[in-house]
Amino acid sequence: MVGRGQRPWLETGRTMDSDAKLQILIEALSAAGASALAIDERGGVVISTMNDAALERDVAAFVAERLTRVGDGARLVMGREGVRLSLTVRPTAEEYGTLWVVVAREVRAATAHAGIEWLNVDEVEARYESSAYGVVEDAAVVAAPVRESYARGVPIMLEGELGAGQTQIAKRLYLDGPYSDQPYVSVMLDELTDRGWRHLLKSSESPLFQTGLTLCVGGWHAVGPERLRELVSAMVDTALATRCHVVLTANDMPGGGESDQAAFVTERLSCAVSVAPAIAEQGGASEKITCYLEYLADMFKTGAPKLSAAAAKMLDAYRWPRNYLQLREVSERLYILVGSGTVEHAVAKEVLAQEDVIKTATFGAPTLESDLYILRPLADTERDIARLVLQHLHGNRTRAAEVLGISRTTLWRLLKGDDR
Repeated sequence: MVGRGQRPWLETGRTMDSDAKLQILIEALSAAGASALAIDERGGVVISTMNDAALERDVAAFVAERLTRVGDGARLVMGREGVRLSLTVRPTAEEYGTLWVVVAREVRAATAHAGIEWLNVDEVEARYESSAYGVVEDAAVVAAPVRESYARGVPIMLEGELGAGQTQIAKRLYLDGPYSDQPYVSVMLDELTDRGWRHLLKSSESPLFQTGLTLCVGGWHAVGPERLRELVSAMVDTALATRCHVVLTANDMPGGGESDQAAFVTERLSCAVSVAPAIAEQGGASEKITCYLEYLADMFKTGAPKLSAAAAKMLDAYRWPRNYLQLREVSERLYILVGSGTVEHAVAKEVLAQEDVIKTATFGAPTLESDLYILRPLADTERDIARLVLQHLHGNRTRAAEVLGISRTTLWRLLKGDDR
């Protein structure tokens, strides 16, 4: 029997061949619930302990696409067939060039939960850049003190009116900060099911019990007193802010001011507080709409609509209670109505009149006592944009599908009512 620390192949003068060494490595990684592979800069697999060729190929391709943005010890998250993989990537210099060693571990308890989303830096960047806030605002609008607090690891509470860009500011902090080689995890407390709450508070794979993440937590208004105390206690007792980079977001209460839940967590975590300015406070709404209209025109390869002076004046004077959420919807409606033409005062007045009948329920699900938050169905907006693109392309459905980034079958489904 070989005792711990003994290496009989050395004592007897024997040497292990490469296959034997690789087998020991495979068994050790397997015992730890992991596997590993080394790839070159093109994603070619040089050596691997994986016994699943399809998984090996998928992991190699996934990491290769992100090599320019990962550093030594970077962590990535990869979803595959309902399972989340945690990937640690390290470069290693070899005689024939740099290789990247990837250790992959299946996170067994991490089935998908509504309200909890793990993202890599490229996914965060894509979502930020396609948001209304990301389209119309420069990165510099994030105040320097907030950036400095984030870089120092101070927990941050981003407050403001509904839709004022709190979650997008959190993404911008992550993208510009020193921690973007680690995952970004979004937790929306108002979207969690009972099962999701159990995972968040009890599972060892919960983002609350990890290290190095940027953790963005919102939806505080929907949390009852018991769960609020349990959640905040878990964050404080486990020193979450010393292990992860914590950014919290909250909407103001109707009439202004923070919710009791937001005030409680801000105090307990000793957060630095920053208020996202509302569009009405900033002014210049017409300039932001012009910017978003140009974005839509570029996306759909059309001319950009222009705002008449009277329309611009009306848009600037509007209150914008839902801020960037509303700005996007209004811009899309204007684009659909005028195409590459001019937004006149009457058109702007009509669109804003429609906005005035939309009731803003900032907190929780509608009740008999609360206002309903009525939005135009997304499917209707998608159908209108598809019709506009098709009209611009003189009915060429193949080209329209390409411009929209969808299949011809999907386009047909969007427009099938038009064919009757």
